[in-house]
Amino acid sequence: MIDVMLTGIPILLLDGLFSDMILVLKIFTLMAIIAFVMQHLGKGPLAILIIVGISWFVVFDYFAFFGGIYVLWILLSFGLTGVIIDFFFVNPGGGVEKTPGISTGGEFMARQAQMQKARRGR
Repeated sequence: MIDVMLTGIPILLLDGLFSDMILVLKIFTLMAIIAFVMQHLGKGPLAILIIVGISWFVVFDYFAFFGGIYVLWILLSFGLTGVIIDFFFVNPGGGVEKTPGISTGGEFMARQAQMQKARRGR
């Protein structure tokens, strides 16, 4: 066996790692298809037929195309939604209009500090 190294890791080890990662990705894709179809159609024979058809088409025939789309969808759904939540809800920007009766986080913290001082002064 030829021992070809790529930055200290044998190429054969990387080949096995990528094939295992693709298998896991196919399993997750199959689970997503099953969950989606069962949620919308139930557990009847039509749902099973659609699961088999879509799974064969997506997971086995055109996985080189749909696998990349699935990975992009997962990255966007986890990463991008976290950024959107942080941007809009955790730390809203300065362009937000002040609504009467609704305080911002800074005003709340200032009131809490005033209440702490009042408690200590008693």
